[in-house]
Amino acid sequence: MKRANVIVGFLALAGMVGFFAFEELSQTTRAWVPPAPVTPNWAAIAAWPDRTSDSVQAVPDPNRRITAIVLDDSGSMGGQMEPAKTAVIQALDAMAGTDRVAVVALNAGVIQPFTTVDEARVTLPSVLRPIRSDGGTPLTRSVQRAQTLLEEEAAAVRGFGTFRLIVTTDGQADDGAALDAAIERVAATTPIQVTTIGIGISGSHVLRRNDIGSFVDVANVAALAEALQAAVAENTAFSAITEFDGTEG
Repeated sequence: MKRANVIVGFLALAGMVGFFAFEELSQTTRAWVPPAPVTPNWAAIAAWPDRTSDSVQAVPDPNRRITAIVLDDSGSMGGQMEPAKTAVIQALDAMAGTDRVAVVALNAGVIQPFTTVDEARVTLPSVLRPIRSDGGTPLTRSVQRAQTLLEEEAAAVRGFGTFRLIVTTDGQADDGAALDAAIERVAATTPIQVTTIGIGISGSHVLRRNDIGSFVDVANVAALAEALQAAVAENTAFSAITEFDGTEG
């Protein structure tokens, strides 16, 4: 009887192990189902930005490009941090001097408030110099900061111009679910054009979704400068760009 109980217990344990193994295999092999495409809220977009400014421009320029760049300064960047900072500086060469630009780092926060590109060419190298690779990947907070900066600029120019958010990142966000919601709100309720330059990232990252914005893979940070310049030089999404590998053509 004792032996029979042992055998029954062993078979039950084996069955449980097999069940959980099957469940884990099912989870890993099950096809990923993409989320429903974002539906634009045209009333919200037409009313954007829903704020006022104390310094409204008398004659805003509808052809001006207003760009917020989010720079990944997380610990995973490591030795890629210096080339990444250089890439952001070089990206200014592809912009008109009267365009407006701001830079937000994931961990360091707003390191360059909005200014003209001409002014940023002078100030950006010094403000980027102390930025180091450290910390996590709080993309949601950085995207929201950049969005606020863009809204403040839009209020000052009465909505005239092209407003763009360019995100550079080398990995998944620390706050994935929150990032999904934040990016979907940007896409659904604002005219902000979202472009992501992913440094070797893969998977179902929200910033890869083509219903939300444009995404381009770069093989390594050596290709980041070229991809950034291509991004800021475009007035609209640059979906034709598919890959930069950092090699000369």
